[in-house]
Amino acid sequence: MPKATVEFFSDYQEGNEDLTPAETLTDTEREFPLESKCCITGEVVKHSYCRYIDPEEETMMVMSRDAMLQYSRKGSSLSDTFATILEMRRKHEKK
Repeated sequence: MPKATVEFFSDYQEGNEDLTPAETLTDTEREFPLESKCCITGEVVKHSYCRYIDPEEETMMVMSRDAMLQYSRKGSSLSDTFATILEMRRKHEKK
């Protein structure tokens, strides 16, 4: 590493010694396993285009390309769509 880079990182570490690692579900360092099926259609998804955390299952919900295009072309928010699916999952689990 060049000297300037080493100095930058040492200054950064010294200035952040008192910080504790995040333990929230939005922690970017935490990896969740991907679900293998589209959360809307149930079809197997090899390449997911959209992902959203299911905090209770500790998995990453995925949406197929076709479903993503269908909802985004309607002008729907994909985050809102995922949130609706989460609500539906929790209601189904309570039954």
